[in-house]
Amino acid sequence: MNLEIIAHRGFSAIAPENTLAAFSRAIARGANSIEFDIQLSADSVPVIFHDATLERITGVSGKVRETSLSQLQTLNAGKWFGDEFSAEKIPTLTEALAILKNVDKFLYFDVKPHCEWSDAEVADFVKTLRGAGIQEKCVITSFSEKFLAQVRRLDGDLAIGHIVANLEAYKTQLSQAITHRDNLISSLYRVLLENPALIQETRNQGVDIVAWTVDDPADMQKLIDLGITRIVTNCLIG
Repeated sequence: MNLEIIAHRGFSAIAPENTLAAFSRAIARGANSIEFDIQLSADSVPVIFHDATLERITGVSGKVRETSLSQLQTLNAGKWFGDEFSAEKIPTLTEALAILKNVDKFLYFDVKPHCEWSDAEVADFVKTLRGAGIQEKCVITSFSEKFLAQVRRLDGDLAIGHIVANLEAYKTQLSQAITHRDNLISSLYRVLLENPALIQETRNQGVDIVAWTVDDPADMQKLIDLGITRIVTNCLIG
């Protein structure tokens, strides 16, 4: 069985999440794939950042979607984690792809549901991925069915995954994945441990499973024993 270790927001146990430092360290330590969060600046530039608001990471108030790229790039995205990361900025997707394209297996884009994208913004996003020549490594995941539908319309070849955090959502989104012939369910790992029959049921429909976010080695082993091969983790890397 080929286990795929997916670094959550990069190697976020040893470097600030969603930064170039976290991505570089994940690849250096042998993570097979990287998961990261993406949303838009006020001027429609895709940036890599988890929260809707800036405060937890940068110490500055305000919303990412209401802040221009030039303003975002003045903020510090690493000092909260440690002084040695005080040079880290909020990366744009284009900046990050220079590192991320070196990943061995897949890039999991977690497109934040609090950020609305116009069709033109989604088209630019897809064009960026095509321009980087990495479409085959990209898995576009989101809680937002609207965003997934926009991507599906624009590029039928991009892998698409539905993110779920409870059993009810799992069943609903599995049905959606089957209907649209999408590739993946990305599930909170406890849902799988508590409902192991879902695993074979999902695979029987031609849909694979990613489990997130697993930081306990015992839980990881339980998932592996159940046949899960794609696991998102903050720290169980290398």
